[in-house]
Amino acid sequence: MRLLSLIAIMLISQTVQAKSCGNLPALAAPSAAGICAGVVAEKLQMPRGIAFLPDGRVLVSEMVRWDAAVGRVSLFTPSEQGWQKSIVAQKLDRPHSMAVLANGRLLVGEVGQITLLDLANPEQRQIVAKLPKRERHPLTTFTLSGDKLYVNVGSSSNNCEEAAGQQCAEAEGSDPAGSVRQFRVKSDGQLENLGIFARGLRNSMAIAVHPNSGLVLQAENSRDGIHIPLHLANDNELPHDEINVLQQGANYGWPYCYDNARAAPEFPKYDCKTTIRPQLLLPAHVAPLGMTWWLGDSVPAALRGKLVVGFHGYRQHGQRIVLYATDARGMPTGKPKILLGPWRGEHGLAGPVEIRQASDGAVWFVDDRNGQLIRIGADQ
Repeated sequence: MRLLSLIAIMLISQTVQAKSCGNLPALAAPSAAGICAGVVAEKLQMPRGIAFLPDGRVLVSEMVRWDAAVGRVSLFTPSEQGWQKSIVAQKLDRPHSMAVLANGRLLVGEVGQITLLDLANPEQRQIVAKLPKRERHPLTTFTLSGDKLYVNVGSSSNNCEEAAGQQCAEAEGSDPAGSVRQFRVKSDGQLENLGIFARGLRNSMAIAVHPNSGLVLQAENSRDGIHIPLHLANDNELPHDEINVLQQGANYGWPYCYDNARAAPEFPKYDCKTTIRPQLLLPAHVAPLGMTWWLGDSVPAALRGKLVVGFHGYRQHGQRIVLYATDARGMPTGKPKILLGPWRGEHGLAGPVEIRQASDGAVWFVDDRNGQLIRIGADQ
């Protein structure tokens, strides 16, 4: 009975926290002191990516479904009546990341390709990069820094089970799965393939480049089912997900290694000392799908410079957004502090995906499980 009373108090407390964030209704979720998370839009269909236009409008990619090319890019325009939604492009194949170019065009990551859209004429589309289609990890995530585009090519398997302890074919050679590719974006939006930037990365669903130092970070979604070959009761705490510092030409170990250069049980003889260790070990299965630095003079001092990471995972460590302290280069250190969550929305567990900072200093993210676009700013 006492436990039920405590749960009731917690639920009431969370409800009390629901107020307004400026002109936006507040998200009903536990949050750190000094911030307010406002709901910009709801009833989106599997929103995954965010991009900002110079005039303050916001683009959101909606996958809609996992099994058909019925995705779209939606545009949100501020008005006195709130944020008004319109559709920019439709019939996209599970769109994810986006990048607005200086010429006003838009790069969109679709399954197996990157598409260039003319925002003035969205039906005018051009495939500017073909990518390998990976059944297990098909989504195209990327980030743009200057004229360099860093693109995830996820693995085709969980941990290269078919290799049976031998060399993993999909992770080797000049065209490996589980890698990050680099492209140069030309002035007209065409892409020049610069090759494999880093490999041994199972699924890089969050990539971020620090705007001042150029530090490139990757958030690794590590393997499942390691408890079976390790003869453990479950895999709730292993392996850890990771934050890696990407270096050109480096190998980060997948599928041969996990955690801090430990040989995977399927590849016990692999020399993991030849691979790069993670900068940080995250809790297991948090599924980090988005991250950005919170920068700028408009950001409260307690939050300024922190690395913001979203934990999309449905297990015990997920459904939250956390902060990591950083050094002057943006290198994350230490233990995370919770910025938002954990929480459950109207339609299920929270599922933060892409996280981006707007020009006014606010941090925006999408929740694909609850169909929401959310803005985090200083408490008002």
